[in-house]
Amino acid sequence: MREIRLYSDQSLKAGDRVQLEAAVAHHLVKVLRARVGDSITLFNGTGQDWQCAIIDLQKRGVTVSVGEASNPNTESPLTTQLGLCLSKGDRFDWAIQKATEAGVTSITPLFSDRVDVKLPAERIPKRVAHWQQIIRSACEQCGRAVVPQVFDPTPLSDWTQRQDTQAKLFLHHRETGTLPAARPTSVALLVGPEGGLSDIDRSHATDAGFIGLKLGPRVLRTETAPLVALSILGARWGDMGQP
Repeated sequence: MREIRLYSDQSLKAGDRVQLEAAVAHHLVKVLRARVGDSITLFNGTGQDWQCAIIDLQKRGVTVSVGEASNPNTESPLTTQLGLCLSKGDRFDWAIQKATEAGVTSITPLFSDRVDVKLPAERIPKRVAHWQQIIRSACEQCGRAVVPQVFDPTPLSDWTQRQDTQAKLFLHHRETGTLPAARPTSVALLVGPEGGLSDIDRSHATDAGFIGLKLGPRVLRTETAPLVALSILGARWGDMGQP
């Protein structure tokens, strides 16, 4: 039997009857073809899953009965703040989707020296909402019950100065740094745009205490690099690196 898992942006408590948001209800009925009596899992980003049952289907909405909550234990023990430079097309969307699946804690889109993306101020709220929806959908698929936050786009120099994590890393194919020997519980990871980080960007990062790393002998695309880096960090200090 298929498992249906959906994000709901409202309070959930065992014993409640909840009418789902219009978009969630539409997806449940029109796309997933759910019926009265079907079991679904809801989460609202607080770290718990609720087992629910559909008790009413009408044109105006879907009502569910909320059951007991459980902790899916799908969060990484490593807190990772990703600073990802903006890129064109669907590259950025793909990168944040995969970063969410890899366990990232938060994502900040960055303007850097080589970013060639125009984003007028009036369009930023809509873009951030779009990115947040991609992250929520990724959480539905991968089983996460805590939804990473995507912040407003910001200059790379400002983001690097604000980071206070135990480890700070940036990626560049000409760097020769190594991962810290001590095991951190939090990491800030900076990934450049198409064309990579410029000398100015790298200077901002090193001035803020970041260590430069390269991910092997091959030059990775901007959408590939964060997934590879997060996988390495996860194997070293996160999901697979737990004692």
